[in-house]
Amino acid sequence: MRFLIFSFLLTSAAAQNNGKVLKGEECEPHSQPWQVALFDRGRFNCGASLVSPYWVLTAAHCQTRNLRVRLGEHNLRKSDGREQLRTVSRVVSHPGYVARTHLHDLMLLRLTRPARLSRQVRPVSLPMRCPQPGESCVVSGWGLVSNYESGSTGSSQSQG
Repeated sequence: MRFLIFSFLLTSAAAQNNGKVLKGEECEPHSQPWQVALFDRGRFNCGASLVSPYWVLTAAHCQTRNLRVRLGEHNLRKSDGREQLRTVSRVVSHPGYVARTHLHDLMLLRLTRPARLSRQVRPVSLPMRCPQPGESCVVSGWGLVSNYESGSTGSSQSQG
């Protein structure tokens, strides 16, 4: 699984296909240094964002007993030597989280040791204002890279 980036207009966000964003493209390696991969017993579980050297923000439905955090990743199937592995010392779910409906589906994870900040690992910079309708935005996350359409970017085989 490789790190993907998706660009879209806010006005088209509701036009997603079954909750999936289509036609993404692979990111430049480490261009989104706040992107985090969460693992449960060695298997990819969820994406998340580094918000400070000690804290990661993710969805509350991602909570498992054995969460492990990987920072500085680009391709989840290959190591480039810059990855950082961390365990979680504290889980803070939104107090109003409702599992059945995913209402308030937010959770903070406190890392046992702080992330070592570098070009590959850095907290997300929060915007100074809300985006306006029609303004271009970027959404990033983990996904498959495949050549599903003639002329599309990505490798010719599934990577995750």
